[in-house]
Amino acid sequence: MVLYWLQCIPQYLKWEPPFNAIYSFFLTLFLVINSSKVHANSFYEYFVNQQKIKHDDLGKNSNIRVSNFYNIDLIISSTPSIKFYTEILEEEGLPIDLAVIPLIESGNNPQARSPKNALGLWQFIPSTAKEWGLASNKADNRKNVIKSTRIAIKYLKYLHNQLNDWNLTLAAYNWGIGSVKKALKKGLVTNKIINLRKLPLETRKYLVAFHHLNRIITINKSNAKLNKFPNVKYFVSVKQQNISNYISSENLKDIDNSVLKHINGYDVFDKDNKGSEVLLPSKEFQEYFSIKEISYKKSLSKKSCPKKYYKAKYRDTLVKLAKRYNIKMDLLKEMNPQISFLRPGMNVKLCK
Repeated sequence: MVLYWLQCIPQYLKWEPPFNAIYSFFLTLFLVINSSKVHANSFYEYFVNQQKIKHDDLGKNSNIRVSNFYNIDLIISSTPSIKFYTEILEEEGLPIDLAVIPLIESGNNPQARSPKNALGLWQFIPSTAKEWGLASNKADNRKNVIKSTRIAIKYLKYLHNQLNDWNLTLAAYNWGIGSVKKALKKGLVTNKIINLRKLPLETRKYLVAFHHLNRIITINKSNAKLNKFPNVKYFVSVKQQNISNYISSENLKDIDNSVLKHINGYDVFDKDNKGSEVLLPSKEFQEYFSIKEISYKKSLSKKSCPKKYYKAKYRDTLVKLAKRYNIKMDLLKEMNPQISFLRPGMNVKLCK
């Protein structure tokens, strides 16, 4: 079993991986130690007991399939990070259910960058990062795990204060609060039930994936794969100038710098980061995860899109094109919002 985060080459793919994706990516692998210890104080038992949001299967009646990427292995591999996010969420008084958001946003990879230049675990776009003090003309801290997590959680708190509903909050995080407020005026919520069809396809998938991951934890909380992880800190925060002392005292002399960079999102030994707060592996992290190795495994690429555009012919319809090129109608409409009725000669976009 491996602990992995995703790094995209040449660019990061938004989760769930889009249809007709043409980019390949690499899995960053941290080796997991299969500890035989069993802990009565299980982190995931605690997590489920503290969940505050009702996790309905929103995709059940909306014909939305959850990507196989969102599975128990992703949760296992992200355990140290989920625990860290949980700690910050509890400090801010927010539901710990939100700790799975970086798994959806970035595959839990602090280096992840989207085609729209969203960056880091929480995928802040430049404008939002500047507005919330995460980036400036002098520094961009979107890859900084500690700083980006604290700002993301404060941002989620702000959105919830505005909308007073966690499904709407998550939709706003993905789609923008202005778009959600406009949709509310057009009947997005009726009798306290959100109408997923009034949301963009990506946002619908986002909500479905969020509840799906939380349900996986709920269903598998007693599963040996999850139950073995104790409810303890897996990362310890120290000042940069104290890194050497901590490494010496905790017998971390063999730790690989790439592991530290992946945990923090940046080079912790860089002089420009002097005095900053740094995350280092705890003793419990060492019990379950290797500090000595990191490797890269190339994934299988998605099949390339055979044709990016199609020139419509007589008697063509969007339904026919969707079937011919195996594209979901919602996605085809989303890629071609200007087309309501297909006419000969129109160029139809088939790939993102």
